[in-house]
Amino acid sequence: MEPINQLDPVDIMVEIEPGMSGKAIARLLEKEGVIKSSTVFYLLLRFKEINDLKSGYYRFSTSATPLEIIDKLRQGEEETFKVTIPEGFTLDEILARYSNLSFPEYDREILAEYIDLYLGKLNLDFGFEDKKVDNEIYFPAEGFIVPTTYSFPLSFDEEDIAAALINYFTEKRLPFLKKAAARSEFSAYEILIIASLIEEEGKLESENRIIASVIYNRLEAGMPLQLDATVQYALEERTERVLYSDLEIDSPYNTYGVNALPPTPIASPGDKAVEAAADPADTDYLFYFAREDGSHVFTKDYEQHLQKQRELN
Repeated sequence: MEPINQLDPVDIMVEIEPGMSGKAIARLLEKEGVIKSSTVFYLLLRFKEINDLKSGYYRFSTSATPLEIIDKLRQGEEETFKVTIPEGFTLDEILARYSNLSFPEYDREILAEYIDLYLGKLNLDFGFEDKKVDNEIYFPAEGFIVPTTYSFPLSFDEEDIAAALINYFTEKRLPFLKKAAARSEFSAYEILIIASLIEEEGKLESENRIIASVIYNRLEAGMPLQLDATVQYALEERTERVLYSDLEIDSPYNTYGVNALPPTPIASPGDKAVEAAADPADTDYLFYFAREDGSHVFTKDYEQHLQKQRELN
């Protein structure tokens, strides 16, 4: 029961397919050069009455003993891969990040369908509902994938990935949003939408709560939000800056033309943006514009807004 090579070991990746018998696994390991003898390996399994080896992708060292290999298979210690979702990514960008992996390979359409499927299982008291706009159903998958670094087993398929992503949202973010909604006139879903606006509008975390206050103040005053980020989301291709002609786009996401929140989030907000949406600053600000360094100038009325713009131009 000696390892195959202790002096000059190498790592070998092996896929154990679901339903493989102990004998089939032993033959595969010998064929791939992980063990010396499939017969000895299989007899060891029989002698120890082991029949609970798990499927998946495994990386074995040729310095490992048969018992170490068996233990790894019983524990299901398969190889993993990591995917980082940055703050502010849209659903399209998230799907592209998975579908562009060289290995494992994922179909973006299938992954999107499973994300929709698992989103549909969320508790309806979350404030989740299909949005019907211009005769098209808007299923708000946008904004539900929490930005972080995920680690998945290599054997995960599209359904496994979708379930893991939505489960992470359900465990890590949904309770916070529900708690915030309980002390707000806005639903948990609306707070998530507002968080996405803050994520895309704000460049400095220190301004997030102030931007949140402007959004809430304008909603309370019955004013259109007039946010460039929502117009960018509506455009087929994003531009460096929003032009006056872009403001004419016919879209429920055009908050210059529609006096309401957009029907869905416009990106996946990070934790700081979500926290700001739940706890906005107490201000009288109704307007802001961006400086070249990404910071913003906040004002209480339109005259001040124009005056500050003239001063800085």
